[in-house]
Amino acid sequence: FQTGKAELEVDKSKAQLTNVAEVMKAFPKLKLKIGGYTDNTGPAAANKKLSGQRAEAVAKALIEMGVAKDRVESEGYGPEHPECPANDTEECKAKNRRIAIRVTAK
Repeated sequence: FQTGKAELEVDKSKAQLTNVAEVMKAFPKLKLKIGGYTDNTGPAAANKKLSGQRAEAVAKALIEMGVAKDRVESEGYGPEHPECPANDTEECKAKNRRIAIRVTAK
């Protein structure tokens, strides 16, 4: 994700989204929780909201690909649990602007 944005970069994420949707179709009892994250730029409350919007964008994309809405939930975590804890370079911050997927039911 770009700084301050919740829009998916379709050219970069389409293959990954397609893979997740195909796995979900192959395993009909599978449920996922999508977590959205931000870097440390900006106020904490804004980052929490933005991370939730990012998670929702991924959930919406999966639903549009045929995954049932009741099989996907989303939540934003802001800058919590960074992939790159230093959060001090553009490359590091880019790693923290991400989505993580957790299986909640098999």
